[in-house]
Amino acid sequence: MTISWESLWIQYVKFPLVTLGYEGSYDVFVKAHGDGLSGQAQAISLGNARALLKVSANHKSPLKSEGLLTRDSRTVERKKPVLKKARKAPQFSKR
Repeated sequence: MTISWESLWIQYVKFPLVTLGYEGSYDVFVKAHGDGLSGQAQAISLGNARALLKVSANHKSPLKSEGLLTRDSRTVERKKPVLKKARKAPQFSKR
């Protein structure tokens, strides 16, 4: 049994709606660009959760308990001037 990645990301996007029991109640139309499928799915999920929070303030506790109201703050570290990458230094040679 194989699971396609697209269905996995769609489930991730629908998770805020499923958490509150609204999976059949709302139609969600989204355009996402940049990052990859994982980053886009996380951004859409956060947007869905924030939109549901604006519908009713009572939705905050179930969404927060599932961790749907926080974003992943990890970003790519910048490249430093002398280094080859963010932390990779040139190889040291004694001679």
